Amino acid sequence: MVEKFPVTWGYLLIGLSGAMAAIAIIRKRDLQLAPIVQTGALFLPLAAMVYFKAQQYNLPSSRWIPFTVIFGLLPILILVAITPQLERIRTADMARAIRPMIRFAVVWGLMNFVLFIFTRDIIEIPYLTVNIEDAGTILSKNNLRSGWLMKLVSTYNNGNIFGVCMIMMMPVYLYFEDKKIWRALFIVAIICTLSRTSWFAMVAVFILMAFSGQIRLNRTGVWVAVGAAFCVFLVILPLLGWTSANLIDDRLGGRMTYLRELNITLFGAEEIYIPEVVYYGLLQSFGLFGLILALAAMGYGIGFGLMHWGQLNGLRRAAVVGALGYCAAAAMDGAMMYPPVFPIFLFLNALIYRRGYFPAAGVGQTYPAPPRPRQARGDGLPHPAIPQ
Repeated sequence: MVEKFPVTWGYLLIGLSGAMAAIAIIRKRDLQLAPIVQTGALFLPLAAMVYFKAQQYNLPSSRWIPFTVIFGLLPILILVAITPQLERIRTADMARAIRPMIRFAVVWGLMNFVLFIFTRDIIEIPYLTVNIEDAGTILSKNNLRSGWLMKLVSTYNNGNIFGVCMIMMMPVYLYFEDKKIWRALFIVAIICTLSRTSWFAMVAVFILMAFSGQIRLNRTGVWVAVGAAFCVFLVILPLLGWTSANLIDDRLGGRMTYLRELNITLFGAEEIYIPEVVYYGLLQSFGLFGLILALAAMGYGIGFGLMHWGQLNGLRRAAVVGALGYCAAAAMDGAMMYPPVFPIFLFLNALIYRRGYFPAAGVGQTYPAPPRPRQARGDGLPHPAIPQ
């Protein structure tokens, strides 16, 4: 923990990879315009607002450094430095990296979810499945739902964080995953987060995937999967002591207090604070100007993808849908400041900009048009266009 900013293995890996990618860019002068614009014209001005606000109001470093990392350093490392290097990574290799990581997170989460029901305890491995500062404190992180159930947290320490990360990765993972059992376990894991934000966002992403063509609603397998997920949901609901009325909480889980405390200004309040409702935090902390700037920064990659939709392959379309899924979840519980939420969002933006696998791509090289999206499989999911 540095100035209340959690230094995880993921952040260290991003820093190392970003530094190596930056050296490669300097050597080969291989830059992409769109991520530079998103970073330089949108994210960095937001980071500058954080810095000037901190100087103006004499904020302690722990109250503003994490925001400069989120809005400044991470976009530089991921969007500017790492994005061009994705052109040199085969889609098959991405799949081989992403599939086992998500499978592990799903299995570990489901194992502990069931274990807690019978033993009232979970298994933690410090430095691997839990941060050392969080060891033994998972139950205190708003993860208990009832006497019987705890939110599925997996390696993310909080059910809502796990849920929003999996929602973002859902289109990309389902694009890569060809095993029905793993897809089913993935959906069950999201349901077991016991997070209404995750549930509603999952439905939103499902609809977006249908509109994008990644899921074909005329396929029997799709409706079998939907029915199975609904059955799991019906089993969990009474265990929570909930009825259908509990699904819609007019207090937004206590978050309505944020709206009552909202003070709309041009450049925001003296404090910088982004709680669960991300858009409230952006408006309260940075004012109308900062909110518009932040929305433009978050939506730039999505807009780029939608404007070039006809040229995108299946993976890039899945990344657009995943980024849209985060924007939906951010209206309820975006967990922006908690790792690895925002790095995953930036990674999806980087995937949107990825034109394909070009191992010898250089300055001035003409890139061929990406392949057409593949036809749907019998279960409604497209064949991943993964070169072997």
